[in-house]
Amino acid sequence: MGWRLPLRSLWRNRRRTILSLLVIALGTAVSAFVFGFLENSRLQIQQSTVQEYGNLQIASPELWNSKTDGYGYLIAPAAAAQVGGLLAQEPGFRGSTSQLQFPGLLGTGRDTQVIRALGIEPGNPVLDFADHVVAGRGLAPTDTAAVFVGRTLADKLSLSVGSIVMATLTTVHGAYNASPFTVVGIYKYTNAQFEEQVVFIPLAFAQRLLDTDGVDRIVVSLDQIAETSTVAVHLTTGLAASGIALAPRTWDDLSPFYRQLASYFNALFAFLSFAISILVFFIILEVQTLAFLERTREVGTIRALGTTQREVFVLFFAESAWLAALGSASGVAVGALLIAAFNAAKIQWLPPGTIDYFTLGAKIEVGTVLVPFAISFVATLLSALYPAAQASRLRVVDALRVE
Repeated sequence: MGWRLPLRSLWRNRRRTILSLLVIALGTAVSAFVFGFLENSRLQIQQSTVQEYGNLQIASPELWNSKTDGYGYLIAPAAAAQVGGLLAQEPGFRGSTSQLQFPGLLGTGRDTQVIRALGIEPGNPVLDFADHVVAGRGLAPTDTAAVFVGRTLADKLSLSVGSIVMATLTTVHGAYNASPFTVVGIYKYTNAQFEEQVVFIPLAFAQRLLDTDGVDRIVVSLDQIAETSTVAVHLTTGLAASGIALAPRTWDDLSPFYRQLASYFNALFAFLSFAISILVFFIILEVQTLAFLERTREVGTIRALGTTQREVFVLFFAESAWLAALGSASGVAVGALLIAAFNAAKIQWLPPGTIDYFTLGAKIEVGTVLVPFAISFVATLLSALYPAAQASRLRVVDALRVE
């Protein structure tokens, strides 16, 4: 029979063919657009999360399980050096930095704010937040009593570069300590709560204030986000073999928000794919069934000329395969045009809990179009099974009977 006969049949019934192609293409285009939008949003949130947490962090299980008693979870310098040796063996390792976080109060004499002070290594490109500066500068290696505050906190306490603030905290031994700080810079972040509560100070000065030489976590940066899980497994094995009572946590483990959002995106696309596949299935099923009823005498004629039931089935199924391929491919092209137009529009959106607008966009690549193409293609083929089977089982005398 070849591939030309099904195409001729489709061309002979152009109105029905165009309707079928439009339905398949529309379903594929909508799926490709939504999938591209969700994947782009997921990627942006993923990158933002990695910027905040690093690819993974290494700390005491007591810290991860929130079962800390005082500062017993701190990592001693010897253990940190051993961790550094294990990290150096990982091919995708880019760099690491140590942090020391602690709660405290930040006051100006008139106003006070509960803060989470974050001692970081100034000049270390792994999470030093220097690229978030909106006024002044980030922390420098030569800084001592310097603080880097967020916009929201600066507005709340009327701070500017050069302002003097007083920080009050509790040392690792339970004693109270206080120190004046000079605001050297103001940073911006996507989350207003983060800007209001988190301040950055030099790690060495943070250790001096808390009277310790330990850190609470080691933040690790890798070349690729996809390498995170593999490196975490290697580190877990290496830490256990070395007798170091520390455990790694990946960026997605550290961000419940991302896990919840990723689950929501997966459920949303699954529901959309199911709805579109059902829509395409039943519309094409109806179109193909009507086509079968209209072509009853045609089936009877070709059967009378010696065409077998199998060949009739193949003919009808091949027509649907052409519809599936052409419609799905057209849908991918239309979806790509929709994505290009959407990206060019540069629509701004302010997500809940944030203070900066995001530019909405959709991603177009093989992965984001292959799934919608496959869904529409399979749905169209499945919808053709029943009409093709009915046409192949039609008796010649019934098909040629004149009403």
